[in-house]
Amino acid sequence: MAVFNKEMNKLAEANDFFQKEVYLDKQIQIVLMSLLPGEEIGMETHRADQSTFFVAGEGQAIVDGQQSKVAPGHLVVIPKGAEHNIINKGSEPLKLFSVYAPPAEPEGAAFKTKADAEAAEESFVSRAAKKAKELVGR
Repeated sequence: MAVFNKEMNKLAEANDFFQKEVYLDKQIQIVLMSLLPGEEIGMETHRADQSTFFVAGEGQAIVDGQQSKVAPGHLVVIPKGAEHNIINKGSEPLKLFSVYAPPAEPEGAAFKTKADAEAAEESFVSRAAKKAKELVGR
């Protein structure tokens, strides 16, 4: 098994991708994110526990309807199934990384912009729906 030993603050600060996976195995996934001023992830849920550490910027985390301010050094734990969103409320990019257990994002995620991530998700959903229709039609 390869050892993952990285200076996460430096990786997160240098990241300019909306979403970028930096580690994946069967149990854990680590994803960097950079949200532009005013940008948000969008309300979502995962079938995994998520721990999100904030490295730079100012924002807001919403977890199951409860809002809290986030800033460098803050850690937000988002339990499996909790509806959540992260919003950049500052004037600089909001830099963070999330650890998912088990993995929750697409393998190899590397999306420069939120629009790229949404297009990939839409494409995945379309392919899954097409496959389901094929299976039902048999």
